[in-house]
This record gives sequence, C-alpha cells and structure tokens, in this order.
Amino acid sequence: MGVPHITSFCWCFGLEAGTKIIGFAHLLVSLIMMIVCSVFAEGARGYAGTVEDGEDHLYSTWYTITVVVAIISVVHVLLAATLLFATYKRSAAGLRTWVWVMIVLYAASLLYVLVSMTFGFTATGSDIFLAFLQGIVFFGILAYCILCVNSYYMLLKSSEDMEAANKTDY
Repeated sequence: MGVPHITSFCWCFGLEAGTKIIGFAHLLVSLIMMIVCSVFAEGARGYAGTVEDGEDHLYSTWYTITVVVAIISVVHVLLAATLLFATYKRSAAGLRTWVWVMIVLYAASLLYVLVSMTFGFTATGSDIFLAFLQGIVFFGILAYCILCVNSYYMLLKSSEDMEAANKTDY
C-alpha cells in the first residue's frame, strides 16, 4: 500500500494544470489576505493604547492578531510562489517542499482547531454546527489540493526515474 494519488484534477484537468490552478489560487488568496490584514492592522494601530482601547485592550489585541495574520500571509505568498516556480520548472524538489510544508501547516491548524474545541465554545449550537461544516469543507479542499500537488510530484518523479543514463560505447 503506497501513498494515495489521483490521476487528474477536477473538471478533467491534468495534474499539471491543476497544480497551476492551485498555485494561482493560493497566491491570490494569500495576497488578498495580506493586504486586508495590513489595512486592518493600520486602522487598529491608531487606536491601540488610547482611551478608546479601554480596559479590555480590544484594539491592541486586534492589532496584534492582524499583524500576525499578515506575517503568516507573507509566508503563504512565498509558498505559493514556490509552488508556481516549481510547477513551471517541473522541479520535483520544489513540489515536495511545498507538500511537506503544507502538511505541517495542515496538521498545526487542525491541532489548533481541536485544542480550541476542547476548551469549549461560547456560541450557540447552530453556530458550532456551521463552524464545523465550514471546517470540514476547508480542511477537505486543502487536503485535496495537497493530494493533487503530491500526485503531480509523484508523476514527475516517476518520469525522472524512467530516464536512463546515457549509454557509452567502450
């Protein structure tokens, strides 16, 4: 039993086209998230530490969260650029790097969700159910994207393995 793989991407696209779609979608979402978080961080920075911040330090907390998410978004922009570069250059090492980093991020985010669920929700049952459904959809799509890129990596690796060394006559 080996690593699971797929033979084509959604809508009958090939694995290379699917990997490019994933790379461009990853880049677009990361850039949008980076810009939005930077704008919100700049807005919250003006109120942090002022009277409006109050005793609950709402703006200071909001500023910290948006800065951290903006930094994480920069990491994702670099990951998306790595995926696109590796796809266009057909670099198996670059694809493998993207797959491993995304698996680590996937596991870390899943662990975060499970830990936060363990310490309880402060929402109603329907809000918890909707958050659960959104999580299932998000983690399912992310797992499919990682599977697609890994399958493209395995396809490139198998074609590299089939290339024989040059024969020389003695």
